[in-house]
Amino acid sequence: MRSIIQVGVGGMGAVWADCVVQSKDWEPTAYVDINKKNLVAAAARHRMPKARCFTNLEKALRTVEADALLDVTPQEARKKVCCAAFDHGLDVLAEKPLAGSVADATAIIQHAANQGRTFLVAQNYRYQSAPQTARKWIASGRLGPLGYIGVQFHRGPRFGGFRDKMDQPLVLDMTIHHLDLMRYLLGADIVAVQALTANPPWSWYKGDATAMILIEMDNGAVVNYLGSWVSRGWETSWNADWRVEGGNGVLLWENDTLSFSDRPGTKRKVRLRTMQKQHQACLLDAFARALDTGSEPETSGARNLNGFAATHAVVRAAREKRRVEVAELTE
Repeated sequence: MRSIIQVGVGGMGAVWADCVVQSKDWEPTAYVDINKKNLVAAAARHRMPKARCFTNLEKALRTVEADALLDVTPQEARKKVCCAAFDHGLDVLAEKPLAGSVADATAIIQHAANQGRTFLVAQNYRYQSAPQTARKWIASGRLGPLGYIGVQFHRGPRFGGFRDKMDQPLVLDMTIHHLDLMRYLLGADIVAVQALTANPPWSWYKGDATAMILIEMDNGAVVNYLGSWVSRGWETSWNADWRVEGGNGVLLWENDTLSFSDRPGTKRKVRLRTMQKQHQACLLDAFARALDTGSEPETSGARNLNGFAATHAVVRAAREKRRVEVAELTE
């Protein structure tokens, strides 16, 4: 059993706190949050002693012995939190997105390498039955040569807080999940993007909450993505709806079910892989496994950089109205 300091226990942090106490590999040893109300609520829920609750990260790192740190703070705080943990000899599991900027992301990854620490990014959408099954289907070659992929995402969440004030809330905070799923499903990285983002008149976000993106993958496949965080009607699942078109037919991922169609008017369901654990529970397992074996995690910071940089390439493409190669941001 390893001990972990959790930074950020409100909102999504509360979900993580529940997962940590249910884990067979991890136990929470301290909570850190600048919001005292969040801190008190988490401590009461999981019986964390007052002496192990902190509003100051450095004090927590100096006071409490731990094996690792779980960072569930907004992305703008990621560099400060993660690098402080590395400096204190801790490995880190951090929420997505990887950082507030590509420069910060690169700095965190390099700092982890310099300190010999493991750095894992929480791309939890991979760890579900549908994408796990879809990846295997695509890798098997049953679809034939891949051609194009269509992704439709429509939700209308009202989070409040920092997302409402972001310049590109959908792309930088949510679309990263879908870009990571693209890379996972296709076994390929993103080469270049073209994009148009907009903010409908009824939007409750300051920044653009819709995006239309054309994506080029390094295996030759192309993706057409339409996403919205201000939908006023019928919604897709958080995973989005997918159409993966190949030479032998199409794999459909709709409403969290999979089906295959090789002729118009017909489709048959694809049986989903059974998983005992999903989402954050799988990430906690992967984190422990990486520390046990010394292997690089599937969603390490270094391996996540392409998808993360692609979101910032989207922002640049929309702003400059041109095709942007991801390498422009990472080289």
